[in-house]
Amino acid sequence: MSWNTYLLIVVLWSGYLLLHSLLASQTAKDWAYKNLRVRVQFYRLLYSLISTVGIFYIFYQMLIIPSHELFLPTGWLKYVSMIIASWGVIILVVSFRYMSGPAFLGLKKEVYSGLITDGLHGYIRHPIYTGTILVLVGLLMYHPTDIILITDLVIFAYLPLGIKWEEQKLIDQFGEAYLKYKKEVSALVPRLRR
Repeated sequence: MSWNTYLLIVVLWSGYLLLHSLLASQTAKDWAYKNLRVRVQFYRLLYSLISTVGIFYIFYQMLIIPSHELFLPTGWLKYVSMIIASWGVIILVVSFRYMSGPAFLGLKKEVYSGLITDGLHGYIRHPIYTGTILVLVGLLMYHPTDIILITDLVIFAYLPLGIKWEEQKLIDQFGEAYLKYKKEVSALVPRLRR
């Protein structure tokens, strides 16, 4: 496998993640509302469309690029990987419990009910990121290839930035309530004692 192929995967994922965060920023939204006269709902729909097309394009590239297995996973490792990835999927599904699917996609107007601090959010501030981490680790253990390893490393390197940017938006939106919540609840892994 050439270094150019690895660089392509790094550039695709880095570009996607940075664009995703940029388009989710309040600055980008405000600019679009003011300069393009885009309605909030249409912006969310456009954001979802760009995100979906972008991620499917990257997955397509990952499928057509030849990859090399790093090691041959044994039977027990495949079972462990499926359990880890399944927990990740469960956490992701439960994380979206407070979100309306149509509103998330931009098909319906979003209605904010305030800062969510119950359910999974009572144990971890970013359950979507936690679920994603578990899915990525499970995938790498199940199908350990160089392309999946690079994907995981890029996404794991991005997560601290993504969390920082997201939390700044939440601080701007909820102020002291979010700062108090941040002190009481850990970011990705539940505390043993509360």
